[in-house]
Amino acid sequence: MFLILTDSFLKRELKPLKKYYTVEDIKKTTKKISRSSIRLSNLGYKEGELMKLRITSRTVGRIIVYVYKRKDLVVPVVLRLKKDKIIGENLALNNTKAKSVILDMMDRIMNDINNNDYIKEII
Repeated sequence: MFLILTDSFLKRELKPLKKYYTVEDIKKTTKKISRSSIRLSNLGYKEGELMKLRITSRTVGRIIVYVYKRKDLVVPVVLRLKKDKIIGENLALNNTKAKSVILDMMDRIMNDINNNDYIKEII
């Protein structure tokens, strides 16, 4: 399985939380997709599924990833602390703020992938 770290994710999601999380934390968390993730609606993106995972390292948080069904790729979309001030504690699609952030980031990461603005790592 491969982890695709897009420029948008690295700059908009990981960089502001760099004192809490690293790329290694994300790799460790995404390895647990098959046993500890929650499947979300795919929001019209038909090549994969959105999954929510709990990320634990120094601070508890949540990460939404997009998993391509046939390509064995995991793409982080949104990374937030559990008590995020913008989204709140509920990083779910029934939270309109969270859904808006997820949709915006999905557009950005798809654009990054189409423009080859990403790093591919083995997990």
